[in-house]
Amino acid sequence: MVMFRLGSKTSQHMEVFNISRITTAEGIFKISGEASISKPSTTDDQSISITALEIMSTDGWQALDVSADSVQALIVKLNSPILCHLKVEV
Repeated sequence: MVMFRLGSKTSQHMEVFNISRITTAEGIFKISGEASISKPSTTDDQSISITALEIMSTDGWQALDVSADSVQALIVKLNSPILCHLKVEV
């Protein structure tokens, strides 16, 4: 599990999320995790924790190891699109 917390608040309620398909500049992904986004949300009140990440490959969905350094770097790039997607759904 990879956790990204923006800001200093640590006592937020985390809610499970599942994104069945999100298209980004990095590729097409399925993402599961937990998020805490305040309403109205500001960057100080947002955090996400990725528990599962899959990428669409030529052979279908390919699971990625979220603990691998290269995948953690990818998750950093996906942080903004994920947060934008979750804001739309809340």
